[in-house]
Amino acid sequence: MTVKLYHLDPYLSEFRATVAAVEGKAVVLDQTAFYPESGGQAGDRGWIEGVPVVDTVLRGGEVVHICGFEPSFGVGEAVEARLDWGRRHRIMRLHSASHIVEHFLFQRFGKLSRLGSHVDDSKDRSTYVYEGRMDPEALAWVQEESNQFISRNLPIEVTEDREGVRTWRCGPIEVLCGGTHVARTGEIGRVRLRRKNPGRGKEQVETLLEE
Repeated sequence: MTVKLYHLDPYLSEFRATVAAVEGKAVVLDQTAFYPESGGQAGDRGWIEGVPVVDTVLRGGEVVHICGFEPSFGVGEAVEARLDWGRRHRIMRLHSASHIVEHFLFQRFGKLSRLGSHVDDSKDRSTYVYEGRMDPEALAWVQEESNQFISRNLPIEVTEDREGVRTWRCGPIEVLCGGTHVARTGEIGRVRLRRKNPGRGKEQVETLLEE
């Protein structure tokens, strides 16, 4: 089983590893800092020995790196790998922001039932069961409260229990999450919210970074 370096140090962007398996464009390493798509977070991209990694996924519980073309290296070889750190860091910022936004969203709209979520380097989008249309003024309040909270530069802690369940904590907010996150809220920067209507009885809130 691959050692999940992204859980040990989410800021690790370069590492060495040994190739455990190669099948076409799919590569498995003995350890990796590449986060596989799961829990709504997009898979990482980057390079292994200069070969582009276009996605990282889970297959049968194993972390699999999907390369842009079949690599020339083989099983047992030592390789150097590097994340697309700019992309990963944006995902970490947005993922942490999404938990803060949801906290204040629930404060204003009540505990909504989440139908799904996805975060990549462009935005977080979370879809909820909601009849009617979310009030723009209420969403503006959620945005302002979220940004005020973020500006306090509070520490973010992620812990793992004996069963492997990971919990994200920041101030009064606590949620189960296995993704990667920044260390403090100040690293997120300001965010803005955008409402989408994906269908009747559903509302979607997008969180974007203000830059």
